[in-house]
Amino acid sequence: MEIIALIFPVFAIIVTGFLFARFNVLPGNVAGSLTQFAFWVAIPALVFGVIAEQEISALLNWSFILVYGGVTSVLALLLFLAARFWRGMDLGMATMFAMVSVVSNTGIIGLPLLHALFGKDAAVLATLAIVVSIIVVVVQVLVLETVTRGEGQSVSLLGPLRNAILNPMIMAAILGVIVAALPISLPKMVVEYVDVLGGALAPCALFAVGMVIDPSAIRRTGSVVAIATFVKLIALPSIVFAIALIFRFDPLMTVALVISAAVPTAKNEFILSEKYHQAEEITAETVSATTALAVVTLIVWLLILSWVFPGAFSLS
Repeated sequence: MEIIALIFPVFAIIVTGFLFARFNVLPGNVAGSLTQFAFWVAIPALVFGVIAEQEISALLNWSFILVYGGVTSVLALLLFLAARFWRGMDLGMATMFAMVSVVSNTGIIGLPLLHALFGKDAAVLATLAIVVSIIVVVVQVLVLETVTRGEGQSVSLLGPLRNAILNPMIMAAILGVIVAALPISLPKMVVEYVDVLGGALAPCALFAVGMVIDPSAIRRTGSVVAIATFVKLIALPSIVFAIALIFRFDPLMTVALVISAAVPTAKNEFILSEKYHQAEEITAETVSATTALAVVTLIVWLLILSWVFPGAFSLS
């Protein structure tokens, strides 16, 4: 019952958002506004706050970075090759298929979930997962730029890199690292201000996630979307979980790895698919299906993790 008591408030927020949208208590555009607030205000505040209070050595968790980044990259490459040469997809569609299968919505779902359940140390690990995902997306953008520009035209790395650096989560992380490296502490009133803003992330982001859940998306999925959904919610977290167990990672790192991998496909993937006109339907359906199903699969993953690491889920 302890694990149920721990995770109930988090998922109850998602269900509340779903019910408010289902019965038209709030207009549909509220979800977009809440997501924008989370992206531009609450996430940067939380990321800056948790990093600024850490030792630099704690931020360089190479085991987490290598496992999460390595598994994500290798799995994306294998999926890309299978889609390209086995299913005969063109370069753009194969790229989108691979990315929707591995790029996680860690900022809007993983970060608030881990922070709400396990505190600031888990939020630091979620931030590392966000940084890794953004690096993977930079590579994806370069491929899509190549597809849209055509052969023989040069593709600049400066644009994608500039966009990555100007991402509010990355900027907040960089500022946090600078503060952490300095021999000073933030004033108490600044810490409290950042904590209040960061504390708004979980209710705002998770409520917004609940509002956009579309159960009918599950029924609309074709074979490609079904494969991408299975890889995203089951295969990817299973692989990182197995590696963490083999190398005996500590419980918190293992939980953060699995949950960061098990959250739904990032909505930014749909934005990219529309911008470059690549696999829009597959991307939209995968984002919708993974978001709807993740409410169940995340609970299952948390129950499995609580069985393996009961001490990590103590309410005390």
